[in-house]
Amino acid sequence: MNRPSIELAVEFNRVVRGDDEQFDEPDELNRVAQALNSIEALEEPTEAAAVLAYRVTRAQGFAEGNKRTALLLARWVLDHNGVDGTQILPPADRDFADLLVQAASGIDVQADMISLLASRR
Repeated sequence: MNRPSIELAVEFNRVVRGDDEQFDEPDELNRVAQALNSIEALEEPTEAAAVLAYRVTRAQGFAEGNKRTALLLARWVLDHNGVDGTQILPPADRDFADLLVQAASGIDVQADMISLLASRR
């Protein structure tokens, strides 16, 4: 299975940050790397995408844009492993966005994310 790199995660985060979101706080890239490593043993793309989105969001490794970066990384995992990312994670996906917000708030919704994406397969 194709997995994203830390460099890709950093680039996605750079792109999603608005001009007003550039802070002096350093990113905690070790947290992002741990989130990326969390899918090493996974071979099913929808499960890997869900776990990665959850872990990147929970890690809060970037000063801004963690949920947006998590979504892009999840779509990348799908697209680069034979699954249409826009079908599984369509634009303006309120259900997935709500789960990302819950994850950022410290709620364990990893199983819910996996279940949601699997149901769309």
